[in-house]
Amino acid sequence: MTSVYTLTSEDFSADCRTILDRIYHHIAGQPTDGHASLLGGQMGYALFEAYYHRHFGIKDDGRIWERVSSSLNAIQEGKLIHSFAGGIAGVAWGFLHLFNEGLLQDDEIDPQSIVEDLDEGLFESAMLLLADGNFDYLHGALGVCLYFLERTPSPKITSYIDQIVEQLSLVAVRFPSGSITWEFDDFGRRGSSSPSLYNLGLSHGTASIVAILTLLYEKGHAPARCKELIAGALRWMWNVRNKSAQSVFPSVVQANAPDQESRLAWCYGDLGIANTFLLAGQKLQNEFWVEIAEQTIIRAAARRGRDVAMKDAALCHGTLGAAYLFGKFAKAFPQHLLEPTETYWLSKTFDYVQPTESSDVFLSYNGERYESNLSLLDGEASIGMALLTYLGAARAWERFLLLS
Repeated sequence: MTSVYTLTSEDFSADCRTILDRIYHHIAGQPTDGHASLLGGQMGYALFEAYYHRHFGIKDDGRIWERVSSSLNAIQEGKLIHSFAGGIAGVAWGFLHLFNEGLLQDDEIDPQSIVEDLDEGLFESAMLLLADGNFDYLHGALGVCLYFLERTPSPKITSYIDQIVEQLSLVAVRFPSGSITWEFDDFGRRGSSSPSLYNLGLSHGTASIVAILTLLYEKGHAPARCKELIAGALRWMWNVRNKSAQSVFPSVVQANAPDQESRLAWCYGDLGIANTFLLAGQKLQNEFWVEIAEQTIIRAAARRGRDVAMKDAALCHGTLGAAYLFGKFAKAFPQHLLEPTETYWLSKTFDYVQPTESSDVFLSYNGERYESNLSLLDGEASIGMALLTYLGAARAWERFLLLS
């Protein structure tokens, strides 16, 4: 598909606005009482609409309130599980984020008091999941930490976080070299007799654990333990890097397995992992980790073949996710390769825009076919959030992706 959009400086903003307006109207047209989740439903739509409204000066927030209310009602009615991606932790995070960032305001509402009764249950759920080895921040234990970071600090919240970090330490796999990681339960598919499997990715693996520990460390939670686990985990990730593959890091590691190519994405592969090394290096003032991030991203900039495994534009694993991350790295590292690489992936993103007569602005590839997808993780809302940021909107939303 050939794009009708351009990347010249004078046209780029106008083209982004055109695409954003289509995404906004597509999402705004969705019912306000559907699935209540952060990454695939009402709370995600509310987040995108709120950022869009702020950036373009739209004052009417009635529909956003309807989405937020239906999401909170779903919690109250017991319709949601604990998880961050599709459940209570994510909905509560989104609700607090909207208020903490000033995207929603109501002097008669105390958002912190509205969610405080969720604290104990989410904490207990996280501890049980960690004991079973399910650390996955999207679908398992650790997404609760992002929720707690949006809560007003208190001794009770501090105690919950400290206990979660300690439990994470107890279930860690420690090697004589001092490296540390965690076994991946493969979404519950691995049995007790299955060989060890380790996931490096930012969506479900060790990189996500390091990123969350870094954010906790930054806020002063369990600093000694967080620092130990961060250092050990990054040492492990560097030790298991590929020896001769195009990608620096594999997606998963099994005993005696050969090098494994990984995709070029936020969720799996070098982009998300490099961001974790950079985040930890900056927050813990470790230049070696920052250098690893830089080496990794420079090598990633040269990858444009089929091995990158991009078939749509989504933030999670598509072209705009690559462009957005290369843009972040271009600001951190003065490398001449990075801005042109960002531009390359932006141009590929525009190639995926659907014709104006289609209600869908972008389609997502599900492994077999292209389909409509509006989600905040891998659908149109995710693309909209990134495009808003390109136009100068705040980027606080990217915390849900563990990017800052």
